[in-house]
Amino acid sequence: MTTSASLRLIATALVGLGLGGCAAVAIEGGQAAKSEVVIAQNINAARAGDPKAQFNVGDAYCCSLHEGSGIYNTRTSVEWLCRSARQNYAPAMFKLGKIYSGDTIDGVRLARRVAVGLAGTSTNLPVAAAWLKLADMNGEREAAARFADVWNDLSTAERASAQTVFERGVNAPCLWNEVIRQSR
Repeated sequence: MTTSASLRLIATALVGLGLGGCAAVAIEGGQAAKSEVVIAQNINAARAGDPKAQFNVGDAYCCSLHEGSGIYNTRTSVEWLCRSARQNYAPAMFKLGKIYSGDTIDGVRLARRVAVGLAGTSTNLPVAAAWLKLADMNGEREAAARFADVWNDLSTAERASAQTVFERGVNAPCLWNEVIRQSR
């Protein structure tokens, strides 16, 4: 390959990466706008106690880097998800399990996945396992496999902790400050 051809190939790759970054920003902006609409459409029913609306609001707020910025705010998300989960709403239980196991980004959202990968997330695997097991018991079809993955990563002491949390059922810790404080 000639030097000129190599330079063209490098330039094309750099332009592609640059456009990919612009596309990622545009996609993320669209996701944020969609989340704002979901919140607006569900907030009144969520405040009135509807567990599905509470889940929708919590899911729309999920999840931020460093647990709180912009439309995405992990603490606010978890607050709404807890309200829903405590009413035996399995999708909220599952989402809590995913969040506390460190899986905070759904869908393609490449830019956010990279950012979370670099920044990291706060986790509490025993609490995650307990919520995943509760979700499975309440019919969430993906929860059993996710629970098994988390359970396999736990030490004997963490498994005992997860069992204790699980035995509390829907009264298990789920608010951010309760759960993350416990893991430190």
